[in-house]
Amino acid sequence: MSIEAFIWKYRDGEPVGFAYDVVRDVFSTKATSWDGEHGCLNVWFENPVDSVDIYLGKDAPNTNHVEGITIARPLAHPDYLARVFQVMQLGDVMHFYSDETTPVFLRDANPGQYPADLLVELGTPRFIDEPSGLLHKY
Repeated sequence: MSIEAFIWKYRDGEPVGFAYDVVRDVFSTKATSWDGEHGCLNVWFENPVDSVDIYLGKDAPNTNHVEGITIARPLAHPDYLARVFQVMQLGDVMHFYSDETTPVFLRDANPGQYPADLLVELGTPRFIDEPSGLLHKY
């Protein structure tokens, strides 16, 4: 079973998502390509072993809007973690894993932007100050 990471952005209890062009620019490396059939960025960090598929939605390039970000096979690669951390600086952004749902926020983020029942379901938020705080704990 593959682990996935999810990145969401809410405001006043409603999902607001991200601008596609901003997310694309943050995750773009020398070896990044768009897979329009699956609606994802294929991103390599240094070599093919260090790669992720970042699902943004098939219509994201046309609408310049991403509802939420799903990352297949998240990495421990420092460049990957730094880029996810950069996306998390785009507002009150939440990150969590498919097999360990504790929501992760940057230290100054406001989890109150999210529905209370969602936070109860996911667990007590954890706050981080650096990219290494995003590492999968299990």
